[in-house]
Amino acid sequence: MNMADEQQSPINIENAIYAELGDAGLSIEWTGELHGHIEQGDHGLKVVFPSDFRQYVKLGGKVFHLRQFHFHHPSEHWVDGQQHSMELHIVHQNASDGSLAVIGVFLEPGKGAAADSVGHLLTALSAADANGDAKPEVPTDPHEYLPKTWKEHYRYEGSLTTDPYSENVSWVVVRDPLELPKKEFAKLLSLFKAEARFPLPRNRRFILKTFDPPKAAKKK
Repeated sequence: MNMADEQQSPINIENAIYAELGDAGLSIEWTGELHGHIEQGDHGLKVVFPSDFRQYVKLGGKVFHLRQFHFHHPSEHWVDGQQHSMELHIVHQNASDGSLAVIGVFLEPGKGAAADSVGHLLTALSAADANGDAKPEVPTDPHEYLPKTWKEHYRYEGSLTTDPYSENVSWVVVRDPLELPKKEFAKLLSLFKAEARFPLPRNRRFILKTFDPPKAAKKK
């Protein structure tokens, strides 16, 4: 990492500014159940998807195709100085310039309903953990990893949180965590090994949010 870089991730999210993003907002266009493969990378296990032009998100009017997702423990992003138990990163890439759009979702143990995709993932992760060279296939629906309130999120420009720390990432960090049943959460926590990078200086960047618009000033 170049020490002169000033748009590094993660950050402590605070003092976000409300913005009505319109067509520049996040649009998720994943379709149906997808089949990825579990791979062991330098930073832990990840689920990698084949190139498929039908699986994408739009952000800032730009198309980013689904590439992979992975987990960090504890969360990499902090909100108002508070850290979550885990963070999921769903990584997308633009086919023209290679820039990235990453959706970050906090995970916490709770009373959430067990999702089929999480069950499939845990089974595949167990197989991958037992067979380091294997790349087991896992059926998954990424929608099941999003809380119902996912449209309420933060936006900012940053970087990869692992080497080479490239500053070509548009971040979407969902405000509300996804709650998983305690048993599933504990199993997921025991299987993945990716660490969390500590928050970096915000510097002069703006952080936007899609919720809590300012109240109109009362007329005197």
